[in-house]
Amino acid sequence: MKQIYLGLVLLFSSYTAWAQGLSSQELLNILQGNYNPSSYSSSQPIDASDQISCELINIISADTLHQNLETLSGFGTRHTWSDTLSNTRGIGAARRWIESRFQSYSARNENRLRSGFFSFDITNNSCGDLFNTKNVIGVLPGRDTSDKSVILMMAHMDSRCEGRCDTACYAPGADDNGSGTVLVMELARVLSRYTFNHTLVFMLTNGEEQGLLGARAFSDYCSNNGISIKAVLNNDIVGGTICGQTASPPGCSPAGDIDSIRVRMYGNPLSDRNPYQGYARSVKMNFDEKLRPNLFVKPAIELVNQEDRSGRGGDHIAFRENGFLNVRFTSAHEHGNGNPLGTPNYQDHQHTSLDEIGIDLDSNGTIDSFYVDFNYLRRNALINGTSAVIIDAAPEVPSFTLHDEAGGLRLEVMDSDLAFEYRVGVKGPVGGEYDSLYRFQGRNFVIPGLQANQLYLIGLAALDSNGLMSPFTQDDRETPQVSTPPGTTDNLPYSFNCMQVTLQELPEFRQSGLEVMPPRPNPNHGQSELVFWVRDQIWEGPAVLRVFDYQGREVYRQDLNLKYGASSVNYNHQGRGGVFFYYIEQAGKRSVLQRMLVK
Repeated sequence: MKQIYLGLVLLFSSYTAWAQGLSSQELLNILQGNYNPSSYSSSQPIDASDQISCELINIISADTLHQNLETLSGFGTRHTWSDTLSNTRGIGAARRWIESRFQSYSARNENRLRSGFFSFDITNNSCGDLFNTKNVIGVLPGRDTSDKSVILMMAHMDSRCEGRCDTACYAPGADDNGSGTVLVMELARVLSRYTFNHTLVFMLTNGEEQGLLGARAFSDYCSNNGISIKAVLNNDIVGGTICGQTASPPGCSPAGDIDSIRVRMYGNPLSDRNPYQGYARSVKMNFDEKLRPNLFVKPAIELVNQEDRSGRGGDHIAFRENGFLNVRFTSAHEHGNGNPLGTPNYQDHQHTSLDEIGIDLDSNGTIDSFYVDFNYLRRNALINGTSAVIIDAAPEVPSFTLHDEAGGLRLEVMDSDLAFEYRVGVKGPVGGEYDSLYRFQGRNFVIPGLQANQLYLIGLAALDSNGLMSPFTQDDRETPQVSTPPGTTDNLPYSFNCMQVTLQELPEFRQSGLEVMPPRPNPNHGQSELVFWVRDQIWEGPAVLRVFDYQGREVYRQDLNLKYGASSVNYNHQGRGGVFFYYIEQAGKRSVLQRMLVK
């Protein structure tokens, strides 16, 4: 990432990376779509997009992100040219550890996540030649090979400090880009338990700090080896919330200010008719419509009408260069411009030894002031995970043409198989987001609210019967000859219902006389002990244990005879896993609700 001016990439890096390939033929076969999906199928598949997205709210863990970042930062440096033999320091130890975590996630999920490395050579770089360096890759095969395109979630794992080629300095790279690395690792952990149409790829690249080397090598490899990429979600500097003194434009202010709500998303606005911004708009809109209303703390995606920060670059650029749809996520508040040697009195953390998780202010051996906000990082992981879940199941991008007619500007859908519904976005030539949104069914739609002789950019997305939305098309530009009256704007009605019907239809009556404890263990693999404690004799006697799924459907009930004191029930789950709720009911009263996660 970072202080990479496009002209300097060639002048400064003299990049040449010859892809050597993947560490196994199996990985290549999966990425090319040449495999039998039944060989990687789950015995209890969970595949409903709304259920998966809602469950991610609960199972993406700030604690796991924290633990992984502690370990990752502990390797001292992850410089691309650093030690590859040590088990405790350098890029070699870091990438082997990441791959071992992928293996452990696979072991928990019927060995469905396949992991390994992507190797490539670097020559003619200002830091020297480097052969057989590696990206780490985890691949979750999809269940449908009729569309062989994959969804790539990625971050760069390498770090650096002031000197671009300094392999000896302490470079923990906690936010740049340990935060993105552990985010991708967490998505590999939680998404591996689900089933998707498309193959999901979790990649941690190397050599980003010296010219997007690992990303370019893999992007070129995909282009040259028939690997189709449906979409790329790149994460770089996604855990920090403190504004530095020198953050690159669009920047932040004042220095020291905190923003734990916004995350910035970048997509190239200058390519022919803008397919990348269309994809970025759909990522933001899908999240805002479907999941954001369900969250207590509501993150905000700020769509920036740039490919990256001014004068900066990241790994997603390498995929745009080969025509693959992509976006880049970055914290709204960055701690520096990444150019400590070129900025007088540079005191920020980016590209310095100060890029740590936090600081121990009272010297008691425990960090008490954090530079990386793990709740913020968890929410950014949720945005990424939900985006991948939705685009996996969403309709294909539609096609359309515009007709400038006497009755107004008419949009005509050109696809032979019509979607359930379509969403039209309309904007002027300035800014990234659409100014107006409309929905319609059928093949033709006269766009309302247009003024004659003004330039508009117009995009189209398809919606299925569940409200899942495709990426928007590239923008079509048109200057209508006549004005059209206002119309009914789209109110984004297709939210996922994560509030759980059980909670809405079955109000809790908190009875102090009966305490229902959390299940043990939780999460579990289908067997759990449900413990409850009768503290008041009014609860003694016949009662019913009821278990519901996340949509409020009863999946289990058991008659009980409650007695004073502690009791328990051994629960054996039947059917698919997911989030479940249970309570005890007796004579018009019921206990508080407990949540149980079955893997």
